[in-house]
Formats: sequence, C-alpha cells, structure tokens
Amino acid sequence: MPAWQEVVPVPLCDHVVGNLLYDPSHEEWSSMSEPDDTDNAGDARTSTVRAALRSHRWRSLPPEEVVRVFIAARDRHRVEVLVDDTDGTVAGDWHDLSPVDPDDLRVAPLTELLAERPWRELSLTALAAELLEMLDRWWFRWQWNLGDKPAPAPGDDA
Repeated sequence: MPAWQEVVPVPLCDHVVGNLLYDPSHEEWSSMSEPDDTDNAGDARTSTVRAALRSHRWRSLPPEEVVRVFIAARDRHRVEVLVDDTDGTVAGDWHDLSPVDPDDLRVAPLTELLAERPWRELSLTALAAELLEMLDRWWFRWQWNLGDKPAPAPGDDA
C-alpha cells in the first residue's frame, strides 16, 4: 500500500497544529459550508468545481484530465477566497481555466483513486463532492507524513 493511502488518525479538533501546512482561513471554511445560491446543490467550492468540469465535458475525459481540471478549479477558488479576504484587493477578470500540470503532486494519487471508482455514473454534484473529499483526505495524510519526518541535515541530499 502506498504511503499516501495509509490510514492516519484524524484529531478531533477544528485546527491541526504543528508543522502541517494546511490551515484554511475562516472565509475558506465558510465557503465550504455556505449554500450555493445558484442551484442549492452544494457549497461554493463544489459550485466552482462543477462549473469547471461542466465546461470541459467531464464524462468524456480520462480520469487524469478530470483530476487536473478539478485541482485547477479548486486552486482558483482558494485564490478567490484569499483575494476576497485581503483588504484593499479586488479580483479582476480570470483567464480561461487550464488544467494543472500533469506532474502536479496531487494528480497521480487522485487519478488512481478516481480510476478505482465508477465515477462516470455519478452526478456532477456527487463527483465534485467526492473529489473534494478525496483531495482533503490525501492532503491531510501527505502533510501528516511530512510532519513525521525530521528535517534533513544541512547539505544532506537525501
């Protein structure tokens, strides 16, 4: 079993402390739970992901391409939340969404997980929610593993 699939106990608290990298802002947590006014079918993250996948005709894409579009949409949403959260900033117009690079660290594990599921049979809303959950779990495990490893000594190439 790959290290990123190992079961890691999740602490029962709102924030994970220590040397983990992921600490979403209050606004991002809010965006995950606020109803989407456009269609009442999910939260703001799910809505963003659904819109991106819909525009790429997601059912005809291979799993890796679905994952790459999904990650790009999720990253854009995080940037939008950050910009909205920063005083004195205004989000301008966005370029068309491009999938993340195939060598993005998150692509391979999510593609493997997605390929194991009958994802084309899911609704777009269910697929978006499942991808978000898969990414959150993988990201937490990946960072947890980083936190368990000591920092390399200066000059250590390992």
